[in-house]
Amino acid sequence: MRPDADFAGLVHMGEDGNEIWVEAGLSEPEKRFTIVHELVHARRQRAEEELRDERLEEAIVELETVARVGERTLRRMPSGVALTLLHDYVTGGCRFDPDTRMGLRAIYRRIWTLLGANRGRQAAARVARLRGSRVTPPGSRRRGAGRGRGT
Repeated sequence: MRPDADFAGLVHMGEDGNEIWVEAGLSEPEKRFTIVHELVHARRQRAEEELRDERLEEAIVELETVARVGERTLRRMPSGVALTLLHDYVTGGCRFDPDTRMGLRAIYRRIWTLLGANRGRQAAARVARLRGSRVTPPGSRRRGAGRGRGT
């Protein structure tokens, strides 16, 4: 970690146990957000999804955290309106559940779109490979598939 780094929380995953440290001076909503943020770091680390680019990795973790934290908590945080709008976008208005494979893939497509990278499909494919499921690129679904028409 850089000596000049400013942080609100820290996750340590080791053989002796896993720990999350949170800055005591944070408000309750900020503490909740920070805990989820650190859990997202841990999830990505265990799934071997971490990127070498620290800035990009941190942006991805922040956006996944926004998707996972409840809107009530987000509204109570500084910049709550902006965070709530981001939550609505990345979760597709709460249609995409980050606790499911399909939901997380959809959220990651939106995260990559927000980050301006033409990597939405690549990111979704990477998450799917790690999770052992197949990715259907947007727009490639057969007409009527999944709607009860035909076979």
